[in-house]
Amino acid sequence: MKKIVFFFFFILLSGTSTAQRDVSINTEVWYGLMTSGQLAKNWSLWIDSHHVPELFLIVRGGLTYHSNNQQWSATMGYAGLGLTTPFSAGDLIRNERRPWGQVVFRPPGKGNLSASFRYRHDMRFRQQFSSTELLDSYQLNHRLRFNASVRYNWRDLISPHVNFSTTLFNESLFTVGPALADNPFEHRVFMLFSFQKKFVTVSPGYHIRVATPNPETLRINHGLFLWININYSLKEFRRSKIKVFPEDRI
Repeated sequence: MKKIVFFFFFILLSGTSTAQRDVSINTEVWYGLMTSGQLAKNWSLWIDSHHVPELFLIVRGGLTYHSNNQQWSATMGYAGLGLTTPFSAGDLIRNERRPWGQVVFRPPGKGNLSASFRYRHDMRFRQQFSSTELLDSYQLNHRLRFNASVRYNWRDLISPHVNFSTTLFNESLFTVGPALADNPFEHRVFMLFSFQKKFVTVSPGYHIRVATPNPETLRINHGLFLWININYSLKEFRRSKIKVFPEDRI
C-alpha cells in the first residue's frame, strides 16, 4: 500500500516539473452521509449526500442490484446538485441535474485483504451562466469515472466492539462533450480509517484531488473528510445480508 502512495506522488511531482505548469493549491473539508437500505434479497436503496463548503452539495439516490455472490453490483440513479459560480462568493446557486449509473466488481479476497473496481458514468446537465448571472439554459457533459480501492480489515484491533478497517481509494475522472469541458481530467486519492459498530460506519480520513483545467494549470485540492455510512434493512434478511462498503459510495 505504501508503494502505491509513493508511486502516485512521484508521478505527480514529475508531471508538475516537466510541464512547468502554474500550480494552485487549496484546502477543503469534505462531509458525507451515505445510506443503503436492503429492500429484497438482491436489491437495495441508495440515498446519500456530500458537501464541500463553497464548492458543491449533492443529494443522490439510486436503486442497486447485487449478485448472489455479492461480487457484482449495478446501480442506476439520479442526483441534484448545488454548485458555486465565480460571482456567487461561495454560495451554491448553480443547479445541476445528474442521471448516473455504476458497476462495481469485488473479486474474492484473501484473508483480511480485499479490493474493488468500479466504473461510474455521470450525465451532467449544468446550468449555464454569464459573467454576472445564471441563465435558464443547461449544458451537457459526460463524465467517465474509473476507480480501484484496496481495503484491509483489522477487525477488533482497536476494540472488541468495533470493526476497524483502512482503505486506499484511487479514482480517475475524464469529462467529455458535447459541451466544452472546463475540467477534462481529475485524479482523486482517499485514505479512509473506518470504524464500524453494528449498522453504522464512521470514516474519517484525508484526501487529495489533482485536476488539470487546461494544459498550463495544475490545481490541487486537499484536506480532511468525514463520512458516515448507515446500512439498514426494511426486514430481516439473515441468509442474504447485503454488504456495502464506504468506498463503493464515494
